[in-house]
Amino acid sequence: MGFQSLQFVTPALVEGPKVVFFVPLPDSLQHLPFVMEYGQGHYGWPVSITVVTTWFLIFLLFLFFKVCTKKLEIIPEKPQILLESIYEFLDNLMQQMLGAWKVKYFSFLGSLFLFIFPANIISFFPIPWARFAAGSVSIEPAFRTPTADLNTTVGLALLTTVIFVTASVKQNGLWGYIKGFFSPLPFMAPLNVVGELAKPLNISVRLFGNMFAGSVIIGLLYRACPWIIPAPLHLYFDLFSGLVQSFVFVTLSMVYIQSSLGDAEYLD
Repeated sequence: MGFQSLQFVTPALVEGPKVVFFVPLPDSLQHLPFVMEYGQGHYGWPVSITVVTTWFLIFLLFLFFKVCTKKLEIIPEKPQILLESIYEFLDNLMQQMLGAWKVKYFSFLGSLFLFIFPANIISFFPIPWARFAAGSVSIEPAFRTPTADLNTTVGLALLTTVIFVTASVKQNGLWGYIKGFFSPLPFMAPLNVVGELAKPLNISVRLFGNMFAGSVIIGLLYRACPWIIPAPLHLYFDLFSGLVQSFVFVTLSMVYIQSSLGDAEYLD
């Protein structure tokens, strides 16, 4: 049986992350959080395109490190050189911000950068996905920038918050951390609390806003101009902006961690 039509689907400029599929659940579990009805009497957990894209990126990172570390040599080959270059860049960056403390936080901050950067630029690569329905084929983008979803950026910001709050509590004790809100004067406590809450809000909304706005601007340009005009702008809105926003998120995370550590020296 042949297909009667072929169409290319352009995502809406402003929309939430669409549901790709559901994880079926028995009726007895329909009252669990986030469970939705997706058919006549069928219930399941929705899996959005943000989650699917995140899984894909995790898989790519696994393959990348598998290939780059498969054959480590004193005289490195190209994959090993690439991996060592990334390590050296992150190591120098953290050395400038955290000093000796980089040893403790390199794994977290390095993983943060290595996830956010490809998440920011994945929309630059035209990876298609085909849908078949009623004798027609629809071609649409397979993935969506995860960091253009507030759920992702808030999750990353909360992880960073746990890290720098834990660092502060370890250095000052729980009571010392609480007393810090009343410094330098007790009546400053409300402002200090707001300032602490603003940290995860700042990095999450900053990353989400830049990536979401970039996709909307590109979409508007494609609708208003011939494709040859907005196409080169992907180099800025996807690649350059994606790199800059990854750098900014990780740098601000290091600033928050450093402010929590204060003048404490790292003891191995």
